[in-house]
Amino acid sequence: MSRALVLGIDGGGTSTKAWLAEDPGPVIGRGQAGPSNVKSIGPEAARAALDLAISRSFDDAGLGRCPVDVACLGLAGFDRPAEKQLLEKWSDDCGWAHRLVLVNDGDLVVAAGTLDGWGVGVIAGTGSIAVGRSKTGQSARSGGWGYLIGDEGSGYAVALAGLRKVARRADGRESPPKPDPLTSRICEQFAIADPSGLVAALYRTDFDRARIAGLAPIVVEASRADRSIFTEILEPSGIELARMVVAVAHQIGIDQGPLPLAKAGSFLLKCSEVSRVLDDQLGLQGFEVHSQVVTDPAEGAIILARRAFFS
Repeated sequence: MSRALVLGIDGGGTSTKAWLAEDPGPVIGRGQAGPSNVKSIGPEAARAALDLAISRSFDDAGLGRCPVDVACLGLAGFDRPAEKQLLEKWSDDCGWAHRLVLVNDGDLVVAAGTLDGWGVGVIAGTGSIAVGRSKTGQSARSGGWGYLIGDEGSGYAVALAGLRKVARRADGRESPPKPDPLTSRICEQFAIADPSGLVAALYRTDFDRARIAGLAPIVVEASRADRSIFTEILEPSGIELARMVVAVAHQIGIDQGPLPLAKAGSFLLKCSEVSRVLDDQLGLQGFEVHSQVVTDPAEGAIILARRAFFS
């Protein structure tokens, strides 16, 4: 094939997106598949999701699949050297690319959402992480520890906190408001008469972390009628995300003043309450936030693949 092709892939706990582009030239194909976070779904399912998203990007472009010149993969859960070696093997086995650029999914957000390619990117979707890049190319990160010991401020953490609040109220450990919009909406979502039915619903083998994270909008909606949900769940979530951003900013040499901030993740972009707390907390720390919303981090993967192609 005479024209150069690059792939940009954004993979996380909810979905995997692959963009195919000519270099130079436009994006010509987009493909999507299920989650590809290896720590959540295992290597076989992650590989299948990546391969399917790539195939669909070629189908969308009307091209027969072939190895591209450069592919940039920004994947949640692939952080260790052994996992990156696994990606190299998958690429060789499946014919993804002649050259791979492997980065954290947060690096895609920085590339797509900062004007000059430096600043901090914060993601809060199923999980959460902050990643930064300095003007001189120094990188840093905070968060991204996974749902057992991290993911503060994520959709999963907010949904889980909401479910725990429902359980405490059902037990009488916490006095619910009357009416109780959170309990009502959760029971309605699961088609159960009362919270006692949650155990059977939540502990099914097919009810995974992504499905729990999908309950976060119910918690946010209920907070608008029940202030305690904001003060006990949403406000602390914004504070935790701000702590991640501040930690990264300090590591890349930004202690105060102007701070390019790229925001991404399905939960953060849809929850104005948490986003506002995040901004307010950064302001209290002396930062002048210049934020940009990144709806498609795969755009950042294309940017990084193109940079690698010409390097």
